[in-house]
Amino acid sequence: MARSLSFIYLFVILAISYIGGALLFREWPITSLEQIVGLYDQRVVKGADASIWSPIIVTFSFITLAMILSKYKRVRFIIMFIGAAKCVLFGLSSTYFLSTGMKLVMYTVWWFPFQFMGCLVFLILCTVLNPPFFTSPAHKKDRPLSTVPLLIGLLLIIQLLELTIYHFIT
Repeated sequence: MARSLSFIYLFVILAISYIGGALLFREWPITSLEQIVGLYDQRVVKGADASIWSPIIVTFSFITLAMILSKYKRVRFIIMFIGAAKCVLFGLSSTYFLSTGMKLVMYTVWWFPFQFMGCLVFLILCTVLNPPFFTSPAHKKDRPLSTVPLLIGLLLIIQLLELTIYHFIT
């Protein structure tokens, strides 16, 4: 029961954050959005002219930030907020991507599936680093961190697959 509740919890965070990012798109001017979306993934704004290292750097900066925050007990609660912020940027970038007239095939084959899987795995990593109240161990020191390298490796594999698909599509 606790495991299924954890995945429902993560899907709710992902869905609400994605929708929040899509709604946020309506409230900001396009010039400001281009800067924010460009920080998240330059390929959405610049297309094939963007640096190939940009998405890798962003992914590892989110991982690094979550890992640093997990080391300090007083700020560990912010980790899930970082995961939700990544999902908001995913929703914001997706809406920007679709509104600029990009091909729907590119969105459905390249952008959405890999970003969705990356956000979900990152949320799972955030949950491992700071378990929610209903799955946390009795002692906060006894967090099972053995899955962290596996999840980081999975994020790397997803990123490499996404870059490969992007290379063949563009």
